[in-house]
Amino acid sequence: MRGPCQNSTCTFNATRTCVLGHNSADCENRPLIDGEDDEDSEADHTEETGGESDAVRETGTEQEGGDVGAPVLAAPEDDVYHLPASRTHGLPQVNAIMESRPACLIGIVGLAGAGKTAALVSAYLLLSKGSFAGYSYADSDTLRAFEEIARASRTWQKGAPPEQITVHTTLSNDREAGFLHLRLRRDADQRIFDLLLPDLPGEWSRALIDRNDTDRLEFIKSSSVIWLMVDGRQFANPNRVSHARYRAQLLIERLADMLGDSRPHLLIVPTWQDKAAFPMEEATTLLACARNFGFEVELAPIASFSWNETMDPGYGVAELFDKSLTAGPPPPQFWPETDRSPGDRKLASYRRDA
Repeated sequence: MRGPCQNSTCTFNATRTCVLGHNSADCENRPLIDGEDDEDSEADHTEETGGESDAVRETGTEQEGGDVGAPVLAAPEDDVYHLPASRTHGLPQVNAIMESRPACLIGIVGLAGAGKTAALVSAYLLLSKGSFAGYSYADSDTLRAFEEIARASRTWQKGAPPEQITVHTTLSNDREAGFLHLRLRRDADQRIFDLLLPDLPGEWSRALIDRNDTDRLEFIKSSSVIWLMVDGRQFANPNRVSHARYRAQLLIERLADMLGDSRPHLLIVPTWQDKAAFPMEEATTLLACARNFGFEVELAPIASFSWNETMDPGYGVAELFDKSLTAGPPPPQFWPETDRSPGDRKLASYRRDA
């Protein structure tokens, strides 16, 4: 067998035609390749490879284990445990969890800067160090998502801690909420609770207040409890309290209108309590407003992080979760009174009508 043509002026390598008119099999410009045209050496090579031809080796049509393209490894068995997705859950995953086992879905609303994400980060950090009063960590499908929102709390310039620990929440899908999953074990009775917690940007609550935009918050209708987060600093500021009160009352009204006849337990959560205590008269006003719209409502002040030496970081966070897990719908009236009309008591007037 001869190799490619060595004559630089010849086009045989491209056209397979010799410009000098030589026979391509005998052309002296094409050197012989030793051993390739020797039938004996080819037979010996075939014996060494176990009788397998070059075509078979190149195409792999007789590979051990099956046809070309067959999987190298066998498919995993059905009972092998698979790690769940590490990011926040979407609505399909939330529905699957709630269909498979009891779970507490918490609706969280509040304007930007109210401390919605900070409360979730504080709970995660308290659980990680075993300081979550009354509860311990049992499991989570979204640990990486918790780590991502907690990352900013571990980074600051030397000697200058940031004013705001957590970063502003943004969603890759602006039309669908992202849910964090957390499983807690209650120390008192070792009962397990699954919680689903949405981490939402404040712009969604602003759209609900300003434009009554409820499309993205429809999941709140399935929630067991609602956290209405309010910035405690604004309620303690005489110049801002009127506006903050108006926005909070309007948010309560929007929630009541969106929920229809349903009334999940409502927790009003004043944040930033390390900066200023929530005024009692403002608390009374908000509680009365919520009750006017039919809500069973409680106050749950927190300080997710604290620069105040007299208040521990995470103040009130464990109590907020405890109130969420123990909250339930109000008991039905045992014997409700109804209006009577002459034709209602059909059984009593049976003989008379007959």
